[in-house]
Amino acid sequence: MQIGIVAKKIGVSVDAIRFYERNGLLPKPPRTEGGFRRYDQNDIETLAFVRRVQGLGFKLSEIRGLLPLRGNRLQPCAPVQRRLQEKLADVQQKLSDLRKLEHELRLALRSCNRELRKRGVHCPILRETHKRGSDIDDFGLGAPAKNGSGELARARGKGEVR
Repeated sequence: MQIGIVAKKIGVSVDAIRFYERNGLLPKPPRTEGGFRRYDQNDIETLAFVRRVQGLGFKLSEIRGLLPLRGNRLQPCAPVQRRLQEKLADVQQKLSDLRKLEHELRLALRSCNRELRKRGVHCPILRETHKRGSDIDDFGLGAPAKNGSGELARARGKGEVR
């Protein structure tokens, strides 16, 4: 089957299929005499699998680790279960962080609303306090800071970054 037909069948772009090939998620298919890629049913199933686990939030590097398990005749569930549990824990942590961020934003918005009712000249969010340090504002909200993994973390009341 040619790449365009496979792309339509799976619901991905031709470029996505080529990308998966370049990144080792799909083996390079044989080519016709005219140079066209030729895919078989196993390739289609692999692409469908990649798309499905991407939808579960798995990164390409994580998917690359799952593919050999898929090819195993025994298809052990324990390693997959462990990876799913890790992914679920990541999602739960992100949800918790988002709830904290939502709370911080609500506090900041309340402060702005109070200042607007007073017809204040100074925006409390933009006002910097020199007493607490440069990364802490008037509300005890932390400025965005990078944590060890390169993700944004929220600085807490005493300037700690978790």
